[in-house]
Amino acid sequence: MKSLKIGAYIRVSTEDQVNVFEGSLDSQKYRINEFVQYKNRQQADWGNIVEFYVEEGISAGTTNRPVYQKLMADVRKGKINLILVSDLTRLSRNLMDFCSLINELEKHHASYLSMKEQFDTSTPIGRMLVYIIIILGQFEREQTSERVAVNCHSRALRGLVNGGPAPMGYDKHPDKKGLLVINEAEALIVQKIFQIFLEEGSRSKAVGKLNELGIRPKRTSSKQKNNQNQIWNYQSLGSLIENVAYIGKREVNKIYKDEDPSHLKPWQKYQIVNAAWPAILDEKIFFDAQSLLEEASLKERTRMSKKEKRIFLLTSILTCGITGLPLVGQAGHGSSGTIHRYYHYSRRPKDLKVVRPRLNADELEQKVISELRSALVTQGYFDDLEKTLKSQSDSNSKGGAAEFERAQKELKDIQNRISSIWTNQSRMQLSEDALKLASDELNRLAKQKQDLEKYLSTLDPKASDPFVFKEQSLFVENQIRWCMQGWAKATPAMRKRLLRRTIKEIVVTQTELLITFWTNSEDRDFSLKVEPQGENSNDKSNIISFGRRKRPSTPADDRRRATSSGTIPDSAAEAANSIFKCAVGENQNLSIQSSGNDKIGRGRGT
Repeated sequence: MKSLKIGAYIRVSTEDQVNVFEGSLDSQKYRINEFVQYKNRQQADWGNIVEFYVEEGISAGTTNRPVYQKLMADVRKGKINLILVSDLTRLSRNLMDFCSLINELEKHHASYLSMKEQFDTSTPIGRMLVYIIIILGQFEREQTSERVAVNCHSRALRGLVNGGPAPMGYDKHPDKKGLLVINEAEALIVQKIFQIFLEEGSRSKAVGKLNELGIRPKRTSSKQKNNQNQIWNYQSLGSLIENVAYIGKREVNKIYKDEDPSHLKPWQKYQIVNAAWPAILDEKIFFDAQSLLEEASLKERTRMSKKEKRIFLLTSILTCGITGLPLVGQAGHGSSGTIHRYYHYSRRPKDLKVVRPRLNADELEQKVISELRSALVTQGYFDDLEKTLKSQSDSNSKGGAAEFERAQKELKDIQNRISSIWTNQSRMQLSEDALKLASDELNRLAKQKQDLEKYLSTLDPKASDPFVFKEQSLFVENQIRWCMQGWAKATPAMRKRLLRRTIKEIVVTQTELLITFWTNSEDRDFSLKVEPQGENSNDKSNIISFGRRKRPSTPADDRRRATSSGTIPDSAAEAANSIFKCAVGENQNLSIQSSGNDKIGRGRGT
């Protein structure tokens, strides 16, 4: 039996427990070490502790624990195959989370062991006892949580605070927890801040004035105390102005302020009560400030509701062919007040020396629509498309047949080797070590055989049915026709949905516009339900691609392809004429000569 690779998980729920010298963490670690040594004395090389996973001050009621997540990641990697804990409640206090943990361990051929509850979970009675312990742990956690919540609510109703830093203008009482006392120097600053806000009339102007006068926010956390250059911002000033503590009031359950009270428990409902500390601000000044805030908020909501909603039709299907990054719609105001619409990176690529210029959104969208319309009116266009599909499929089938034959030969060799090992093993008297080596080799070959059989099932050495190409071509034609028929009366949002149901992806390089269409509804509908597929998708067999590139036209090109004119709206230097190219399948290699010496699209699967 192989030695177990043990991950020892130890945890405490509060920061106070973490800071206790020789406290619970040290005790758990000592007990686990002693347990492993005892098991190794009972059974030689039983297991070794690979790593101690120490969770400090986090409850087991959730799996959102950093060290726990690292532990599970190491289980998935195979670094450890046994989780050892002092008792089950250290690992989980939630039945659903524990069931998920068990499933995850079984999936990766790992297990867990509790020193306190050593039940045989391979039996029904053992699993039942474990689940009962977890349920009891969950019950204890929820009972404790509710008891603390009720107690904190009771203190809040009496106007006391339940922790947290004191706001500017107050300090915590040195002896009585929950009470605040006035800080005279800071109280004057608070009154000055409200005065400046009312005089300036807006938060943005008041922020500038406060920072200009050198008035700084109160530093409460250790991080803030080390930051000597801390200044006011829109949010921090708003939080101070809205704080009812300055008029001697206390907000209870502020986090539930916007919740429906009928769905809350009595100790969760929001209310304002009298505080246990004196006010430092006149109520008239405070409520004048609140009115000013509400007025500004109302103006902003009105402005946003009247603002023109800009729909970018190609967002989620447009990709940069240079970087592979998605291009999203953006808008900006020029110096004359004109609104410019364009497509660009949502984030600037790092370590990229040459970044493409912004694409004019109106020109690019119009170019895509004109290509769709052109496909419908060009005679023989979809017949050529069907021929291209068949030609590409025939090319792929030749390579597919060779690969199918190679894989079949390899599978036959593996089957012969397995038979040979079985024959030799039955004829010879092998030692225990030799039997183990033979067993390992058989397991390895069995895995290779299984993988090859699965791979062979994905290969099709036969040529595809010609009817399929006709059906795919017809599907593309119908989708384009349906999109264009509803285009005129469709809203911008509907137009975007029409394009997404017709086009899978649009790739733009320096001199090429490549539009990729769906060829069947199943793949399209599944993709739209899950997520849009990008340029790096491995499966290109369900799409047809059309590219626009810049080079002189030839008679051969004219006979093979439909012709149109236009430019890619990438820069002002683009040429006026280009050729409409049709390519199908994942093995179609492009070597397109541009007007310069650079080649674009070489070896690129379309």
